[in-house]
Amino acid sequence: MPFFIFIFFAGYVSSVSAKPLNTLQMIGSHNSYKKTLNVSVKHKLNDLSPKLMARIDYGHSSIIKQLNSGVRHLEIDVLKDPNGGLYIKPWANTFATTPLFNELEKKQLATPGFKVMHIPDIDVQSHCVLFSGCLNTLKAWSEANPQHFPIVVMLNVKETRSDLVLGNNPLKFTPKDYYLLDEVIQKSLPNLLFTPDDLRKTPLSLNQTVVKFGWPSARALAGKFIFLFDGNTQQSALYKQNRPSLKGASMFAHYDENHPEAAFMIVNNPIRDFYKIQQLVLKGFMVRTRADANLNATNSQRTMQFNAAKNSGAQVISTDFIPGSPQQARFNYVVQFDGGHLVRTNPFINNQL
Repeated sequence: MPFFIFIFFAGYVSSVSAKPLNTLQMIGSHNSYKKTLNVSVKHKLNDLSPKLMARIDYGHSSIIKQLNSGVRHLEIDVLKDPNGGLYIKPWANTFATTPLFNELEKKQLATPGFKVMHIPDIDVQSHCVLFSGCLNTLKAWSEANPQHFPIVVMLNVKETRSDLVLGNNPLKFTPKDYYLLDEVIQKSLPNLLFTPDDLRKTPLSLNQTVVKFGWPSARALAGKFIFLFDGNTQQSALYKQNRPSLKGASMFAHYDENHPEAAFMIVNNPIRDFYKIQQLVLKGFMVRTRADANLNATNSQRTMQFNAAKNSGAQVISTDFIPGSPQQARFNYVVQFDGGHLVRTNPFINNQL
């Protein structure tokens, strides 16, 4: 393990790494790929829709910097672009005083493949505009930092656009597209994935496996990436089509706890669904939740939600306020565990053992 990781987690990861992954907690970034808004675009959006501007007025440092700081949960949004060029001329270009894309990014956007951005035409600047580029970044970092704590990557597919402006309609994903998405993940991160097939114990389903056996230890998952698909009901149904219990899939996905594919849940409101999360965690499921979801909230409101997220026992906690983020300085607020850690033992689940 690289020297800097020992420094960051001194006496911490080494003391918990033998524990099952579902008995730990980690903090990560919401929309990890997202850059802050271009100043000119921000001003124009504030004129057209102050509410939208306020909602998306955040960003993060590069994915490499986030990982080096100890972030172990990331989120990526993906759009379908099979022919290339669909997102190369966004509406926001009209108002930007500096180019939104550099020459390399323009070439990448012109090529066929899955693209990465927050809101087409409006909030388009990413640290990696190609999904494959994001994955290559993860691979390079992982190879430079072998035996790192397992990293959970949540993935959304974007199929809608804002009604605020005219622009290209994002393309809908088909079952074939989900297979292609899985293929890109598998080819980009060979031998670095922990997939549903790796967890499932035949002849049990994923659901039955986690309820009966739980999850492997963080030590057993060292150096691995775990992908979690955050789809709506229709998207999740398409993702598992012809793949019972997610056989052959690259990603886990959110399904109701009674489904055979259920192993990793997404429950975004830890205040409203506090006891629901606790019940899922006690059954052996992994749960991802949010420490904050509103940039207009007060710091006391944010603290209340973060405390609920921690105490719910959810293992993966997403925030806009990771250490070193632009939001930390702007709002004088940061989300981290005691001592500045971003990974710790899970007090709720460990108190139940």
